[in-house]
Amino acid sequence: MKKKIKMLLVILSLLCLYSCKSSEEKTKEREEKMLDDYVEMLENEFNLTLDKWEYYVKEEHIVGGNLIKNPESYVLYKYDVPKYKSEFFYDRDLIHVESPPTKFVFRDGSMLIPFLKYEDIEKVPFFNKTGKSNLLFEIIDKYGLRPYLWSQLIYDKSKGNDFEKIESILKKHGIKYDKEHNMGSFGKWACGIIQKEWNGEIFTKSLTRHNTTLTVMDEECGDEVTEGKFERMKIYGKKFEEYFSKPRKFEEIDWYEFMKYNDIHPIIVIYVADSPEEKVKKIVKEIRPYYNHKDFTILFSYYIENEKEYIEKYLW
Repeated sequence: MKKKIKMLLVILSLLCLYSCKSSEEKTKEREEKMLDDYVEMLENEFNLTLDKWEYYVKEEHIVGGNLIKNPESYVLYKYDVPKYKSEFFYDRDLIHVESPPTKFVFRDGSMLIPFLKYEDIEKVPFFNKTGKSNLLFEIIDKYGLRPYLWSQLIYDKSKGNDFEKIESILKKHGIKYDKEHNMGSFGKWACGIIQKEWNGEIFTKSLTRHNTTLTVMDEECGDEVTEGKFERMKIYGKKFEEYFSKPRKFEEIDWYEFMKYNDIHPIIVIYVADSPEEKVKKIVKEIRPYYNHKDFTILFSYYIENEKEYIEKYLW
């Protein structure tokens, strides 16, 4: 009986210790556990080590599209936030989860790639981890590939790039960053082609509308995904699977090598509002010598009036 009473007292003491913690302490504890979970998932699923001391998690109220506040969204931040030289590049997106990443269950393929059914995505290497793969892509985009692209590659003259010269050409033509027009990055993998104008019927295989770093220029793959097929995706899933088959440290990844290994061809979108088409063509011609088209594409988005409506078009 005495042992039972002692055990009960111990349990009550532990409960008291937790209940006596302030709400700030409890929140901090949940945030630290979620950061550990981010790190654990990446290591267990993808052989990828994230230096947890360079990141932190905050519990925040994220307002979704349905305007319902979720009080348990955990946002992954980096202490050393990338700062971009050019006004054309900025971050608005957040990486967040509502449940521990290690406990993500197999989701419908549409969570990762539209049109693919549950039983289809299950057959595609790497992508079949759905929610976990998607989270990895978001982390790669925001804290790996995008900072490399926007801070280093586009300025790397040894690779044929000079964005400072490109930006001076843009400013010469009066093209400025329009903060009212959201052209932020879209942190998902996609395959397809660049269309010359907006078309709802073919948008599903188009690689336009957003800055997109994790893109593969493959029309056949885009066609297949639109039709709910996945044979071409298997090729790229196998590449990702092979790339992460050996242990890697996220902060030490050679992002140029990563791009080439996985056939990644980023797209940089610059919005030029209602500039006349001839002006856009002139800008495209002027900047063409100042970047390596084999590594990425700079795409200009603009509108032209067609009868009673405006059509969004693209030039590169």
